[in-house]
Amino acid sequence: MRKKDEALTISNPRLLSAAYFGLLAVVAAVVIDALLYAMGVEQLLPTFQAILLDAVLASCFGAIFGERIVHCPNPYRRKTFLWGFTIVLAALPFYALIFLLLFKKHHLQAFEGINFSNLVTMYFFILLYSFLIAGLWIGVAAGFAAVYLRGHLVYDILHSKYEGRKTPHPEERPKKLK
Repeated sequence: MRKKDEALTISNPRLLSAAYFGLLAVVAAVVIDALLYAMGVEQLLPTFQAILLDAVLASCFGAIFGERIVHCPNPYRRKTFLWGFTIVLAALPFYALIFLLLFKKHHLQAFEGINFSNLVTMYFFILLYSFLIAGLWIGVAAGFAAVYLRGHLVYDILHSKYEGRKTPHPEERPKKLK
């Protein structure tokens, strides 16, 4: 007889996934920003805005795909990896659009004399290059992160809920002040 999978009973999988992918996005943004700074690449967006953009998009799309990832039945590894990869593919067009808008706000001189068709072409170039340079690798990392979320983190959270607190021995209790 098959044992019931505890991960399928966790409440709020969307919230868990949103928090998880949001925190991972903050860490990834800081690491990528530090690496680019160390290589001498000029900042295109202020660090705070770049981190906020990453965290908000990752949290939103983590919430959208959270139920599919966390409540994926066994065998789950391939499916959760693909859902994690799909998060990045689904979020990338929105990221490119918001990046273009924020870039326009901070580098207005680059947009002087540009018409709408050039702006659309620029959007598609940003989308293509963001996928080729970072999106593919971040998609693979998000896939592995989704597998870790479903395979380990969910069970750690479920089992920590049932662990009881130990009561200290009478001699270990703090003395009351009079």
